[in-house]
Amino acid sequence: MIIGGVTLPEAYTPLECTKPRAVRSSAVVSTYGGVAIFDWGSILAGKEIKLGWKSMTVALFESLDVLYQAGEVVVWDSGIGGKVYRAKITAFDGALLFDKNGEYMLNVAMTLILLDEVT
Repeated sequence: MIIGGVTLPEAYTPLECTKPRAVRSSAVVSTYGGVAIFDWGSILAGKEIKLGWKSMTVALFESLDVLYQAGEVVVWDSGIGGKVYRAKITAFDGALLFDKNGEYMLNVAMTLILLDEVT
């Protein structure tokens, strides 16, 4: 998996990942005589992707945090079916753990909002 040019080592593949797929967009509005249903079909843009790691090194966390803090659009090579997406990182956090072997980040979570698929 590659996020914004940062290649995640295999040991740091997320344990949790929302499936990147289009979702149906619709709305229901009550009217005086019944109901109006609006259906725009399946849309990928705006799909929220949650990534979760039990732990990662502080160095890897800081590399990803630079992308988050920059607020720029990133390219996400999901490693799922060869699909690549343009996305925005809207949330990124974790808890710092100190132990005798060094520092680690625990319970790391990232939220991506998909913009489109790179073809």
